[in-house]
Amino acid sequence: MLSCRYSLSVEVNVLPFMFNTRAADLVVRCVRSDDLDELRRLVEESRHAHVQLDWWTWEDWIGNPGLLVAQDSVRIVGIGLGVRDASPTAWLRAVVVKDGQGVDALLDALLPPMMAALCSQGVEALACLAWSAWLSDRLPERGFAPQAQVVTLRKDGGAAPVARSPGVFVREASMADLDAALAIDHAAFEMVWWYAETALFRAMRGALRFCVAERQGRIIGYAFAHATGVQAHITRLAVHPSHQGQGVGALMLADLVEQARAQGAEFITLNTQTYNENSLRLYRRFGFEPIGPAVTAWLCPIGPQD
Repeated sequence: MLSCRYSLSVEVNVLPFMFNTRAADLVVRCVRSDDLDELRRLVEESRHAHVQLDWWTWEDWIGNPGLLVAQDSVRIVGIGLGVRDASPTAWLRAVVVKDGQGVDALLDALLPPMMAALCSQGVEALACLAWSAWLSDRLPERGFAPQAQVVTLRKDGGAAPVARSPGVFVREASMADLDAALAIDHAAFEMVWWYAETALFRAMRGALRFCVAERQGRIIGYAFAHATGVQAHITRLAVHPSHQGQGVGALMLADLVEQARAQGAEFITLNTQTYNENSLRLYRRFGFEPIGPAVTAWLCPIGPQD
């Protein structure tokens, strides 16, 4: 049975519309419902749009103090979204700049009030996986430092190799498994990469496949993938540290590959950190190969002084 702990409002400490910050003749304020049409148009038309909403929509963040717009005297010219998940690290999920507007001026207008709002929620750092050079190149001068390099890998065709792990059974997950999956997530990953319950709940609702691995009735791993057209993307593969190196991840990866192929995926992608050598070996064994350059994940400490 679901409870209100999966409601977005539980994850967000909503503050009043407190920002009337002026920078470079811009007014920065929180987003209102009547901004949404203009906001969407700006996202569609802008050449400088960093948007990673994952399983959320713009409507989900209305009232969150981390969703801000910058406007001149007549229109919205910039959007920023920074939101906390499970850990004290928040993620910069969106930066959008209207064409013809100065990117640096928009960042300098949006980031300080966003960080102040996040700080009031107990956030200690703001992270950003900056796929676009226009954003990545500007983050260091605003206090961001490299945290990791993330590479994308792709598998075209071919079945999954045989995978075995004695006594381990992989099955489709249910909502009752979310607490166990969350515990594994926080045990397996560094804090900056943690998911919250809300994220896993939303991921499960839209997943092509969300599976768990069991040994003697105990969940020891979980994984899920999503599909967009002919592409499947493996978003998470996590094994509890006490059960790593025993083939559990390979079993779940084989399950996801088979499910993706059965549902019509022509190719499969996934991301991992370049320092995650064990995962890279596993993925290469399954036929995944790196595509494109690695992308930097940036991290900026924030606190009351910001």
